[in-house]
Amino acid sequence: MDSYALRCFRRGDAEHVRSIRLHPVHPDQNLALYVGRIEAAGWGLSEQSFGVDGAFQRCEMRFVRPAE
Repeated sequence: MDSYALRCFRRGDAEHVRSIRLHPVHPDQNLALYVGRIEAAGWGLSEQSFGVDGAFQRCEMRFVRPAE
């Protein structure tokens, strides 16, 4: 579980935005683990966008609170 995502969820934030560099050899595994840790804190993935940061792929994600 991602502790920062959990703190944001507990304090009542409406959304949580994160941006990460993807692992050059295993980007899918890296992304799945990262998303899973944030979803375990209570968030639901809403949007993803991908880009390039120098030699690295980058993923920006927007998480929202699940519908009650």
